[in-house]
Amino acid sequence: MYYYLIGAMKRRLILELQDSFSRHPIYSKIVDQIQNRFAFPERPQYGIVVKGSSANKVQFAPDNFVGTVQSHVMLAYVGQPQYPLEWVREDLDAVRANNDMFPTLPGVYYLEILKAPEFPEDDGFFAIDPLLTQNDEPLIQITTGLETTAQLQQIPVQKTVRIWERRDFLLTEGTDYSVNYQTGEVSFTRRFPTGTRITADYRYAVESAGPFPFRWNTANFTALPGVVLAFGKRARTGDKVAVVIYQDRVDAANAYGGKFEISFDFDVIARDTTQVEEIADLVVMYLWGEKKPLLEFEGIEIVDISMGGESEEPADDTGDLYYYQASMSIQFRADWELHIPLPLTISKVTPTTPEDQTKSAIVASVGSLFFSTRPAIVGRNDLFERIG
Repeated sequence: MYYYLIGAMKRRLILELQDSFSRHPIYSKIVDQIQNRFAFPERPQYGIVVKGSSANKVQFAPDNFVGTVQSHVMLAYVGQPQYPLEWVREDLDAVRANNDMFPTLPGVYYLEILKAPEFPEDDGFFAIDPLLTQNDEPLIQITTGLETTAQLQQIPVQKTVRIWERRDFLLTEGTDYSVNYQTGEVSFTRRFPTGTRITADYRYAVESAGPFPFRWNTANFTALPGVVLAFGKRARTGDKVAVVIYQDRVDAANAYGGKFEISFDFDVIARDTTQVEEIADLVVMYLWGEKKPLLEFEGIEIVDISMGGESEEPADDTGDLYYYQASMSIQFRADWELHIPLPLTISKVTPTTPEDQTKSAIVASVGSLFFSTRPAIVGRNDLFERIG
């Protein structure tokens, strides 16, 4: 986490300096020479080099617990922990543009890495298998009391159908009804009073989407509208993870966080003493006067900018040419936050174990019941897999 934060802050510092100097009529050429360490193929006429960094942790609570995150979107594992995605978030701009309605239908979206990149410039590819959620679908309104069948609007996935009587009583599959998972027909094995409203919850599969390209340390905003998929560098070919989308916001993760005070040292270099002084002064003016209020709005606080000493070094050992440099340092205070996804919950468990069985047998039975409630991946992999 420390190096993720340091790397992100260093890239942000370089980008902000490049942005400010790009509008300068004389020193706009320095933009390409603002780099991390001495990454120049040849020593330029002038430049800014970010050299080193350090950080001190600011802890707000003994366990760093901040609170619970409510969201339409949750990241979940499939079978075993894998990390093709670093995190998922709501794309609030897309939600607002859709009249504050989440633009992607609720369901479980299985993301599979088809090809993982091996270098920063490589493209990887991923595909998405949607398993959409249908909630409170009107199934039938009992008018005569003699109705025995009803038809679901979609073909449901095995073991995902839940039938409700008046939305307050959950019927039991195999006892109160049966489902033809090839046609979506529901057959009732009991009679209902006239006027009873029967509804259904279930999941159904639609066609896979993709492949979509991605690279290391990038985010995708288009594969699932309204969802930001953030890729790091840990994706491997064949990795699978689930993005769960809810119609309403739910408790999606526990947030842990705090602050780091981060210091960066950098040098302004030039072959002219006047240029060194002018560029150093511009750095202070840009960061302290122009960027400070903008960055603080994002939670990145500029605490201090210090000017160090000046020095010179030979540019050519055979000639009387020198490089002049001014040492500077900047101190930020930045937030860090870690989200731990909350597990999915079971709406109801129907006990089937006789009361006289042992405790271990009851535990085993509950485990098998939980297995039957797992969402299923359809298409590339038809096994039942736990995503909690």
